[in-house]
Amino acid sequence: MTDNTDENRFVGPVMKAGEIGEAVIEAIHEDNEGRKIEVEEHESYFRVKVQGECVVRFDTVSEMLGRDVLLSDIESSMPAFEGFIRTDSEQLRFLAK
Repeated sequence: MTDNTDENRFVGPVMKAGEIGEAVIEAIHEDNEGRKIEVEEHESYFRVKVQGECVVRFDTVSEMLGRDVLLSDIESSMPAFEGFIRTDSEQLRFLAK
Protein backbone atom coordinates (compact mmCIF):
# COMPACT_ATOMS: atom_id res chain seq x y z
CA MET A 1 0.00 0.00 0.00
CA THR A 2 1.34 3.44 -0.95
CA ASP A 3 1.30 6.32 1.51
CA ASN A 4 0.05 9.38 -0.43
CA THR A 5 0.03 11.85 2.45
CA ASP A 6 1.19 15.40 1.73
CA GLU A 7 4.37 14.84 3.75
CA ASN A 8 5.39 12.06 1.35
CA ARG A 9 4.56 13.99 -1.82
CA PHE A 10 7.52 15.16 -3.89
CA VAL A 11 7.67 18.82 -4.91
CA GLY A 12 10.17 21.07 -6.65
CA PRO A 13 11.20 22.81 -9.85
CA VAL A 14 11.85 21.62 -13.36
CA MET A 15 14.99 23.48 -14.45
CA LYS A 16 16.40 23.98 -17.94
CA ALA A 17 19.88 22.51 -18.34
CA GLY A 18 22.53 25.20 -17.94
CA GLU A 19 24.44 27.15 -15.32
CA ILE A 20 21.39 28.51 -13.50
CA GLY A 21 19.69 25.10 -13.44
CA GLU A 22 22.83 23.46 -12.09
CA ALA A 23 23.28 26.20 -9.46
CA VAL A 24 19.66 25.79 -8.31
CA ILE A 25 20.18 22.02 -7.93
CA GLU A 26 23.33 22.58 -5.85
CA ALA A 27 21.48 25.15 -3.73
CA ILE A 28 18.57 22.74 -3.19
CA HIS A 29 20.97 20.12 -1.82
CA GLU A 30 22.43 22.73 0.56
CA ASP A 31 19.14 24.38 1.61
CA ASN A 32 17.18 21.16 2.16
CA GLU A 33 19.53 19.12 4.30
CA GLY A 34 17.85 16.09 5.83
CA ARG A 35 15.11 15.88 3.18
CA LYS A 36 14.93 13.17 0.54
CA ILE A 37 16.03 14.70 -2.79
CA GLU A 38 15.87 13.10 -6.23
CA VAL A 39 17.07 14.65 -9.49
CA GLU A 40 15.92 13.24 -12.82
CA GLU A 41 18.37 14.25 -15.53
CA HIS A 42 17.04 14.64 -19.05
CA GLU A 43 18.82 15.98 -22.10
CA SER A 44 17.50 19.54 -21.87
CA TYR A 45 16.14 19.77 -18.31
CA PHE A 46 16.34 18.49 -14.74
CA ARG A 47 13.30 17.52 -12.65
CA VAL A 48 14.07 18.09 -8.98
CA LYS A 49 11.93 16.24 -6.44
CA VAL A 50 12.13 16.95 -2.72
CA GLN A 51 9.92 15.18 -0.23
CA GLY A 52 7.35 17.45 1.46
CA GLU A 53 8.92 20.89 0.91
CA CYS A 54 11.66 22.34 -1.30
CA VAL A 55 13.42 25.61 -0.41
CA VAL A 56 15.55 27.58 -2.90
CA ARG A 57 17.32 30.54 -1.27
CA PHE A 58 18.48 33.23 -3.68
CA ASP A 59 21.65 33.86 -1.64
CA THR A 60 22.61 30.19 -1.93
CA VAL A 61 22.04 30.16 -5.71
CA SER A 62 24.09 33.38 -5.99
CA GLU A 63 26.88 31.75 -3.99
CA MET A 64 26.86 28.72 -6.33
CA LEU A 65 26.96 30.96 -9.42
CA GLY A 66 29.48 33.43 -8.05
CA ARG A 67 27.21 36.36 -8.92
CA ASP A 68 23.91 37.84 -7.82
CA VAL A 69 20.78 36.07 -8.99
CA LEU A 70 17.22 37.40 -9.05
CA LEU A 71 13.90 35.61 -8.89
CA SER A 72 13.41 36.47 -12.58
CA ASP A 73 16.67 34.66 -13.45
CA ILE A 74 15.42 31.49 -11.81
CA GLU A 75 11.90 31.83 -13.24
CA SER A 76 13.24 32.16 -16.80
CA SER A 77 15.07 28.82 -16.36
CA MET A 78 12.11 27.07 -14.68
CA PRO A 79 9.48 26.04 -17.23
CA ALA A 80 7.46 24.02 -14.69
CA PHE A 81 7.24 22.89 -11.08
CA GLU A 82 5.39 20.45 -8.85
CA GLY A 83 3.52 21.59 -5.74
CA PHE A 84 2.31 24.92 -4.46
CA ILE A 85 4.79 27.75 -4.83
CA ARG A 86 5.43 30.61 -2.41
CA THR A 87 7.89 33.42 -3.09
CA ASP A 88 9.32 36.27 -1.09
CA SER A 89 12.36 38.52 -1.43
CA GLU A 90 14.75 35.83 -0.16
CA GLN A 91 13.52 32.47 -1.42
CA LEU A 92 11.20 30.20 -3.36
CA ARG A 93 9.31 27.49 -1.47
CA PHE A 94 7.55 24.56 -3.09
CA LEU A 95 5.02 23.00 -0.73
CA ALA A 96 3.10 19.73 -0.77
CA LYS A 97 0.03 21.35 0.82
